[in-house]
Amino acid sequence: MKKIKIIILALVTIVFILYGMGFMLYTGIGNTLLDQQYYRSVVSNYGLAEMVHEKLQEMIPPIVLEGLTGGSPVTDPKEKAAVDTQVALISTAITDALDDAWIEDQAVMVTDDVVNLLNGEKSSLSAVIELKGRLEEIEQNIALGLENLSDAELFAMFGAPRAYIPMIAEKIVDTLELPESLVIGTMVEEMAPGTLDRVGGYLGTLDALFGILVWVVILVFLVLCILFWRVGRGLQWFGVSTALTGGIFLGLLNYLSNLSNLEGLTGTASSSLPLDSSIIQSIIGFTFSEMKFMPILFIVGGVMLLFLGVVIHKAYNKVARAS
Repeated sequence: MKKIKIIILALVTIVFILYGMGFMLYTGIGNTLLDQQYYRSVVSNYGLAEMVHEKLQEMIPPIVLEGLTGGSPVTDPKEKAAVDTQVALISTAITDALDDAWIEDQAVMVTDDVVNLLNGEKSSLSAVIELKGRLEEIEQNIALGLENLSDAELFAMFGAPRAYIPMIAEKIVDTLELPESLVIGTMVEEMAPGTLDRVGGYLGTLDALFGILVWVVILVFLVLCILFWRVGRGLQWFGVSTALTGGIFLGLLNYLSNLSNLEGLTGTASSSLPLDSSIIQSIIGFTFSEMKFMPILFIVGGVMLLFLGVVIHKAYNKVARAS
């Protein structure tokens, strides 16, 4: 009979450990992917705005070149020199307007909006990236760049004198056909329709599984431990199980955060990622470090319950011997 009790309790303990690890993952997600401060820390601490700006500096010149030439190769040396000058001027004007500080502000605004939606604080995305002011700055930057060209160069490129520089700059910006604003909700639905609804559904399921229900599971497991082993031994079993749950999860976090091979962790080739693999790995390590509070709490709480169980068990034996 005792062996059957131990087998049953061992099976229940395995279920408790698995459920406890699921709960710690749930709280870890809440402390990272569903926390606004987490995204602000990542953007600020790892210089993501600067990296995005560098990527823009690489991406924009080919786009501008295609826009100016229609994708056709330019073979004439003089025409090619004029096109190269325009590409450099326009690309610099755009990247100077979309600077690091502006990119960081937009990233914080968008992530705050997404987090508020996923946390149920709003029913839809409302963030809008306003580009009208950036377009005006791009136009001003182009005008300043044109001022550095000689009269001969201006006539060769645009067939107009220096007095027409404001109109030339305005025409160039109009040719770029950049929008005055970007509605994030619309962009997400166009690029990944239904994604946010699915993610919201998954989070709702996690809330149901690991919200208030977790306290019911913990209480039921504690009661079962006490019923099987009385108070002292029951608390010891419960404490060891709790500490073991936290220890296993903490060990997994440490293992994953210290993986040297990014592909082994993400399943994605590092060359296909938009950021340097070392930066991504640092962000992953930071994310896992932000998930460590709950497993440490499980370990500390489990050790304390184990100690309390030992004290109660010894006291019970002492009373039993005395009687």
